[in-house]
Amino acid sequence: MAPGNRHELRLLERAAANDPVALAAPTVMEIAYGLSKASLRDERFLAAGAWFTRLVTGDLVIVCALDEHAALVAGKLRARHPLPPTTAQRPRKGTKPDQRAAWLLDIQIAACAWTAGAWLRTDNQHDFQLLARLLSELYPNTAPLVVEPAPDLAPT
Repeated sequence: MAPGNRHELRLLERAAANDPVALAAPTVMEIAYGLSKASLRDERFLAAGAWFTRLVTGDLVIVCALDEHAALVAGKLRARHPLPPTTAQRPRKGTKPDQRAAWLLDIQIAACAWTAGAWLRTDNQHDFQLLARLLSELYPNTAPLVVEPAPDLAPT
């Protein structure tokens, strides 16, 4: 997430409607990590990192915390599915340690969103639909985690 990317238009629409966006704390960490790592290679990403910091600390973003409730849920999800899902049709990107770290963050993101009652909009439907099913198995008498495809934000 950075100025000029496909998500900025959607954020600007939400800001104009005074409609805050919920981001899970691990999502904020992942984006901050990616922008910080990129800025080590290319200083142009420093501005994107500053933009993201202003965005997250402003009124448009609500950060769903990895609090005690979400942490307990994340632990239960990890016990149910400790390793990242892979299939022959969908190999995971990155090294095995990177894949495992990404899976743990996905578990935390799902737990934060679910405990906050927020929906997830993501390009990673496969993994988050699996996590939504696991949450429904763990907590059958509660509202499910809603996982939707990230909207196509290409200009029309």
